[in-house]
Amino acid sequence: MVRRGKRGGQKGIKLKHIQIIFLSLLLVSSLLGQDYSKQNQLDINNASYEQIQKLPVSLEVAQLIYDRILYKGDFTSIYQLKKIPGIDQKLLNTLKPLIRIEPFRPKSSREEKIEEIYYQLDRWAGREGINDAFIDLWIEKALDPINVNTADYVELINLQNVSPVDAVAILEYRNELGQIGNTRELRSVPGLSYYGYRSARRFLDYKDIADEESMGLHGHITTRVDNTPFFSDEEVASTEAGLSSLASTSNFGINSLPNLYYKMRFTYDRNIKFGYSYTRKLSEPDLYYNSDNFRIPKGKFYFGVEDFSYGDFKLKKTYLGNYSVSLGMGVIMENTDFFMPRKSGYGFRKRFTGISGDNSQTRSYALKGLATEMEYKNLNAIVFGSFVSRDAILNTQIYDEERGRGFNQFIVLNQRFEYSLDDIRRGPDSLNLPWRNTVKELTYGGHLKYTFFPGTYLGFTYYESAYDRPLEPFVNEIVASENLGRLVTADTEILNAYGFDIAKGTNPFWKDAVSFRRVYGFEFQTVIENIAIQGEWGELDKGGSIFKLGDNPKALVLSLYTQYNSFNIMALYRNYDIGYDNPFQRSFSNYHRFKGTIYEDYYYLQSTLYGQLYENSVQPQSEEGIYLSSYYQVNRNITVQMQYDNWVRKADQAKHYRLVGTLNYRPVWPLRIQLRQKWQARDEHNDITLRFFKNLEFRGRMDFRLSGYDNLSLMYATSKTIVHPRPRVFGDMTLDSESITGGFTHNFNQYLKLSGMLGFYKGFLWNFEDTQFVVLDSQRGAIRSWWSLYARLNNHFSMRMKYTMDHHKIVNNIEFAEIPTANILKKSGSFYYMEFNYNF
Repeated sequence: MVRRGKRGGQKGIKLKHIQIIFLSLLLVSSLLGQDYSKQNQLDINNASYEQIQKLPVSLEVAQLIYDRILYKGDFTSIYQLKKIPGIDQKLLNTLKPLIRIEPFRPKSSREEKIEEIYYQLDRWAGREGINDAFIDLWIEKALDPINVNTADYVELINLQNVSPVDAVAILEYRNELGQIGNTRELRSVPGLSYYGYRSARRFLDYKDIADEESMGLHGHITTRVDNTPFFSDEEVASTEAGLSSLASTSNFGINSLPNLYYKMRFTYDRNIKFGYSYTRKLSEPDLYYNSDNFRIPKGKFYFGVEDFSYGDFKLKKTYLGNYSVSLGMGVIMENTDFFMPRKSGYGFRKRFTGISGDNSQTRSYALKGLATEMEYKNLNAIVFGSFVSRDAILNTQIYDEERGRGFNQFIVLNQRFEYSLDDIRRGPDSLNLPWRNTVKELTYGGHLKYTFFPGTYLGFTYYESAYDRPLEPFVNEIVASENLGRLVTADTEILNAYGFDIAKGTNPFWKDAVSFRRVYGFEFQTVIENIAIQGEWGELDKGGSIFKLGDNPKALVLSLYTQYNSFNIMALYRNYDIGYDNPFQRSFSNYHRFKGTIYEDYYYLQSTLYGQLYENSVQPQSEEGIYLSSYYQVNRNITVQMQYDNWVRKADQAKHYRLVGTLNYRPVWPLRIQLRQKWQARDEHNDITLRFFKNLEFRGRMDFRLSGYDNLSLMYATSKTIVHPRPRVFGDMTLDSESITGGFTHNFNQYLKLSGMLGFYKGFLWNFEDTQFVVLDSQRGAIRSWWSLYARLNNHFSMRMKYTMDHHKIVNNIEFAEIPTANILKKSGSFYYMEFNYNF
């Protein structure tokens, strides 16, 4: 028995560093708001209303000056100010040294777009929870809008909050009348929902921008630096969230470096794309392409061309380097490292459709090679090929002398150290079996789709992966030998992993291949007035007939969606076989793969870090169920949302349900009250088993919208979870959580914004904090606060600095296993986050 002491953590920022940061921010603030003088004159013809307000004039006079420029044109002489009511000779003499007269400099369309939606760029720039491909696309299209009169279905459906019904409504209206002339005409499109219109209008133009205006280089650059530890997803226990960094000091390359992520995405003349990104996680070593004096970090890059036509043939996209692929409903192919629960494809749970250059933080399932999308009339084809090295756990024993040492499971690593830090047998001083870049993989495939009419199509997808090592998922190579007797029914999901003899095979394109995996299937969609019907079927080839449905392990998703102006509802059915072990599957699911298995209990494994097989799994759980989601606007003041899911985990037939209801009430426009209640349970009617749990969660929130986009908020949350750790010994165990937080946002002007939060929580809490989503847990209670300053230095450059403090008592845990002390989650400390964005 090992008694754990106090959990250590990474050192927060020193006080002097904090002081330097905030002094810098105060300097920026003073520069943005400083008074005008002979040395700092106001260019009156190019000034905004907020800038004119800073002159020593009344608000009425400032408005008159602004209106004079807006409606009558530029001032050509300083003495024209005397014609404005309220400005006499005395006031003119005061203003003369503070103002200069220069010709008005019209903004480019891109600068106007940045000015118009800068608040939206602020929100997108830090959001990682949706999909990096979406964020990049939204920023790109917001700054360089697409012509609604030439856009195709995929371009429209990839826009924020645009449903298949919305996209088809736009296409049919355009085809009937020839074109859409302006925003007002877009709003009148029959069948286009209000939310679809509000979202789409940010990305659409109504004519092609002049050639001379669209030429040239433009893009965006983002840099983020922070020292925030890894946090778990809201659906899993936060006490197991920090398997990422052991407090071990050896030759594993551990350092004190923070999280670092930067990406650059450029477009030249709208058709040529290129980008580069680099990711390094907390305490992770830097990796380089070479070891000379001039070293290039091992990042991701791509080069692409888009939208070239040759008659009826269109070369829509071609990418060389790193790219992402997302097809259908995610049943067969979507390469991302991030799991999103209940990814339905609608609203905020959308997925990117097609191929794009990959600037995301995906590393374990990145694709690198060549991908292209072509179109001939109604026939669309995507072809892709990739050759990369994957992170995987190698087996300690060689089970096939001819083919060599096999690999057990692919793994998504929080921090990509070369070795598992606490696996002595695989370490550099023993068998020397790294888990970073240990398996070479050749993947190729394609997607063929025929569109019968807008929104109605039939598509076929195929991919095959070949590996240079045998695929041998022996459970005894992951689970400690003394714990093999602890396997339960849910572990059949592990025991049915793809591999062994069925995976053996060669590849005609690669002589080093000794094993493979092949997945294929089809998808369909049709839109009938305000109803969209979708489906996708996939099969993992295990020797069955390709012409017989269900002859192999299979996965199926079907959905039906209908919308009106004030109401929508979606129904989704999914059914995934236990044997459908497809590493690129990202379709709808509530839980990760291996939920409830021994992989979730990392203290039974040969390495605590092998718990990432569950914690970071991006494949959905093997399950069958029906999901309903609905939104209804009762009137201008009240909206109601509902989510209901009822499913069975196939591994052990455990029955689950999840019901969430949300009421939004706005008695007056500045005040919004939100009440959210969740009911969730597993095997509720079989409460004598370990599988049973029940959760009730309530969350109430009040938002006060003040003038100038300022905001105050209050939130209260409480949760009660009942579990049976050992029913015959302990009986019921109830885990209570409670929290209360208060937040604010103050806009000094359109260039400077300060946000913050102060709260107390005890137990489990998930929350959105500015641009970060966090999961917290405290057994004795904790006080948490954060402050964030966002500044736009000009129309192109913005920055964000955030400082977080978290203080609570340390809990000494007792665990019945010999596990090295882990820095799971820093129980008290301070964290910083810095972000810089440049759009041009």
